[in-house]
Amino acid sequence: RASYYREHHHSLAGDNPLQPPEIEPLCTKCTSSIHLSTMVFVDASALKQAVCGPQKNNEFLIFVVFTALCIIVPLDISQLAFASLGALCYYLVTVASRWNTPQAKKQKFINEKVKIDTKPPAKTREKPCPPWREKASSKPAAEVSPPSLKPIVPVLAPKFQGVGLEAEIQELLQQIMPSKDSERAVERMAEAVRCLLATALPGLEVTGFASSDPSRGRANGVAVPDVDIVLNVRPDTNASMRGKMPNDPRMHQKAMLRLCADKLVSAGGFKFRRSAFKGTEPKVTLLAPAELGIFVEAIPVDISVNAVTPLRSAALLSECGSIDPRAKELIVLVRRWAKDRGVCHAPKGHLPPHVWSLLAIYFLQVTDTEGPVLPGIQEFELSAKLLPGGAAKSKTWSPSQGVEQASVAKLFQSFMHFYSSEFSWTKECVSVRLGQRGQVPLQLPIHIMTEDASSKTEVGPSIEDPFQPTNNLGSCMNPWSFARMKEELQRGAELLESSSLSTLLQPWAPPQEL
Repeated sequence: RASYYREHHHSLAGDNPLQPPEIEPLCTKCTSSIHLSTMVFVDASALKQAVCGPQKNNEFLIFVVFTALCIIVPLDISQLAFASLGALCYYLVTVASRWNTPQAKKQKFINEKVKIDTKPPAKTREKPCPPWREKASSKPAAEVSPPSLKPIVPVLAPKFQGVGLEAEIQELLQQIMPSKDSERAVERMAEAVRCLLATALPGLEVTGFASSDPSRGRANGVAVPDVDIVLNVRPDTNASMRGKMPNDPRMHQKAMLRLCADKLVSAGGFKFRRSAFKGTEPKVTLLAPAELGIFVEAIPVDISVNAVTPLRSAALLSECGSIDPRAKELIVLVRRWAKDRGVCHAPKGHLPPHVWSLLAIYFLQVTDTEGPVLPGIQEFELSAKLLPGGAAKSKTWSPSQGVEQASVAKLFQSFMHFYSSEFSWTKECVSVRLGQRGQVPLQLPIHIMTEDASSKTEVGPSIEDPFQPTNNLGSCMNPWSFARMKEELQRGAELLESSSLSTLLQPWAPPQEL
């Protein structure tokens, strides 16, 4: 521009020509400004390289350039002061933001963690052992590797080392028969439940029953548990609940059951599995955790309130074993077979496990294999006290003398043959109270089953409840479950003639729909 003015001797607009003497100071000033700006930028680059190093950070460079421009531009002293103050504030904000980055926070957390880990461990106070846990020995425990997740595999039929039906059944009975250790474990389970519910129900009484070894359950273990926990609750147990519970005994039973189940799940670590409130005795199935220290694995248990069926079933099982040990073994074996083959799940219309116990007892009362093995319940010493009469009759039964006793395997074969071929399900009645074969009594209602798809009717089985003779325990069945029961009995009678026990106990699975 200065050169252009020097050559043409006039301004850009042409109105006020500039003389060469006036142009020279302007050229000198522009040249010095250009050199000064160049030096400032060179010095700023060198200073950035010295302070920040090779990092790609432009904040410091922006600050230097901004300061240089403030010095170069002719501003008032007040404006320059405000500009410098703003630049300083911006620099402080950018420096503070660096400490809030995720990488800086992570480094700070690592440093603090290192400081914490270097501190000596504090002495922990030993917690008292719960009353249901067994006291540990003074010997040092062996190192236990952390538990690994078990893969989900289908339940298979049991395998036996023995050869022949007799050896296989004896091997299975040694595994599933309730022992003193299993009974002690069930008692500890009942004590654990009582302790967990003691705050909500101070006067609670808890009783545990085991029909077989709980640790040996296999197929349908959650659907049909081997452990029953009965909570004996009185309406006046807790004064704070008066007026909150329904007055109807059955509704009160359900409300207390829900309350106890919620408490066990929330405070005890139990896991809810299923509920059955439609039966005569409502109950819930919970999974007792292994953390209780009672069983190695989680065990399914049935929880009920003021139920009498588990007590009666346990009394019959115990007294049958005292009369003849084979009777108890046959009852446990029949229940295990019905459980594996899926014909003892009451919500599906099958006979519950305690009814299968009555079928086994009735067979032993009327069998002609070696004569009656058991008398009628009216002649039992303990169970007869639970009957409506409340007293045992005079004993007229005596075991057969001079007859070779059949083995449990032989009795099991006869049981299948008796109910699949000899017994008439529509005309005869299962009555363990009387202990003899006969027609359906008049006071027992007949169960008529109706198919849903058609109006076809069929007479169901008649099974008398010995503790309530007017109650037909077979009224829970439907046409499909009745046909399934007869099919399984026929299958069992055929397989026991030629096949092994492992084939008989193959877990049942519903047919796949194509």
